[in-house]
Amino acid sequence: MPDILAATLRSLAFLTRLPPVSRAFSGEHPLGRDAHAFPLAGLVAALPSACLVVALDALGLSPATTAILAVALLVAVTGGLHEDGLGDVADGLGGHHPKDRALAIMKDSRIGAYGALALVLSLLLRVSLLADLAAGNAGHAALAFLAVAAASRGAMAWLWSSLPSASESGIAARVGQPAARTGRVAAGLGAALLVVGGAVAAGPAGAVLPLLLGLLVLGQFRKFLIRRLGGQTGDCLGAAQQLTEIAGLFGFALALSAG
Repeated sequence: MPDILAATLRSLAFLTRLPPVSRAFSGEHPLGRDAHAFPLAGLVAALPSACLVVALDALGLSPATTAILAVALLVAVTGGLHEDGLGDVADGLGGHHPKDRALAIMKDSRIGAYGALALVLSLLLRVSLLADLAAGNAGHAALAFLAVAAASRGAMAWLWSSLPSASESGIAARVGQPAARTGRVAAGLGAALLVVGGAVAAGPAGAVLPLLLGLLVLGQFRKFLIRRLGGQTGDCLGAAQQLTEIAGLFGFALALSAG
């Protein structure tokens, strides 16, 4: 089996809840070595939702209903992995707690007010932005959704490789941190897919705006993590995925409105 295919399947086993993939790859292989394939895993994870956008539009459903179902399907495919991370980070870092207390809160499975607000806002923003895109052209909306899914998971891999672990007991520390080069490859692949998909879906502005906004949000979030935690955790990676996905979709919405 080609290395990139095996790496993509192992990444899917970690990033999704797809049963056949999870059963096939359940060993102790250091996941950090496969992080370069995160963007490809993101494409596969979002593909059912992208197909659903096109299919429901062809059936005449409203953009709002289409977007709700597409986002819900992606959450089901990933098992809410990234949403869980966003909620935990919001609870832990939203209250300005010291590092040790913040990490303890992030490990707590119970959701607090900050986490609930973050999850609601994330879902509302992604649904509303995807609905705006689907109202214009469902095919282009599906392509944008795929491109953002790939790029946001490349952002995860880069952040993971570029910061030390803030907690040695977290899953991101246990499965093996990617090498710096692996993170750069993942980020480059995700950015390339975003630029190409953006150019096809929304022209020159679509090739530029989603990437610029994603980089801006990711850079600021990284600075925030350094200041508050001195590093990253698995929850932080999930939050980064959510934030960059929203930024990318917002960039596409701006590009299409400008066009």
